[in-house]
Amino acid sequence: MTGIRYITNDKGQKTDLIISLKEHGQIVEDLLDALIVEERRNEETIPFEDFVAQLKLEGNLDK
Repeated sequence: MTGIRYITNDKGQKTDLIISLKEHGQIVEDLLDALIVEERRNEETIPFEDFVAQLKLEGNLDK
């Protein structure tokens, strides 16, 4: 596959990955989004209306 390179240590074990964002940027973005979703899976949620009200109170959304 083009646009992907592995970095190996002195034992020949793959330790890092270099991905061309020019070639695979959308896939990388999707992967990072999926990781964020997984990381936040157990976070407490609030109703959408409460979220909007909070944004308005903080001045981050037009009233």
